[in-house]
Amino acid sequence: MKRSIIASLFLLTIVLNALALNIKDDADRTVNISKANSIVVLSPAACDIFEEIGASSLIVGYTDYAKKPNSRAVNVGAFGTFNIERIIALKPDLVIMPKFTYERYGINALNALGIKVFVFEPQNIEGIIKDVNKFGLITGKIDQAKNQILNFKRELDKLHHIKQKPSVVFLVWLSPIIVAGNDTFISNAISVAGGQNIIKKDGWPEVTSEYLIEKNPTFLIVNSRLKSDFFKQNKLLNYFYKKHKVLFIDNTLIERPSLNIIKGIKILNNYFYENRNNNSGWQR
Repeated sequence: MKRSIIASLFLLTIVLNALALNIKDDADRTVNISKANSIVVLSPAACDIFEEIGASSLIVGYTDYAKKPNSRAVNVGAFGTFNIERIIALKPDLVIMPKFTYERYGINALNALGIKVFVFEPQNIEGIIKDVNKFGLITGKIDQAKNQILNFKRELDKLHHIKQKPSVVFLVWLSPIIVAGNDTFISNAISVAGGQNIIKKDGWPEVTSEYLIEKNPTFLIVNSRLKSDFFKQNKLLNYFYKKHKVLFIDNTLIERPSLNIIKGIKILNNYFYENRNNNSGWQR
């Protein structure tokens, strides 16, 4: 009997090890985890992906700016921060956090408690697709993830082909003026939509309105939540508006790296296509 129990436990260990996944996160860390059933998600975009693949029920903790994923999920803090006590109380199998949160706070406290961490920070459309696949593996929603990716790629295939790419700047913030840099997923989305980001610096650089006027991009793409402040805080930016060179877009459709970004890409693509004869400011 004792030998039988030991043998059973040994076989169970082998099975569990076989089911364990070694997955690279977006900080190039290897995360070893079996299928997660209890997950804290500190990124609104990652929450969006969980909804897209039908895994929202596995979320036990979420952050501000994310839609409440299910009735039992608990808010564990403002976006970019987290309440370690609340997370510990939830006893999650996994915590998914943005890279800047990981770099700012580290994960030693979570690791000490045996809580796995996945750093989420896709840099482009390909990175988003890879993370959707990884979340499908982690949650057991493999087929759902594959189907959503397939639908996403079908929508990409429907985009208008734009021969001459308009020069574009994406404004993330107005005071100071912060723009999407060359290595961001927003810049990649602009490229996929048929435009060309003229900002050569990486990250989220600060620029002046004089710089933008000097560079004279074909279009300014502006976070729609800044619309009321667009004219109040910086009159020089009226230069672009008067020339019909400004598109306001819902920030949730373009500033969150999930499959939902296809909606923002389609809006940009249609806008570029419909205004392709506006040659003022075109990059040569």
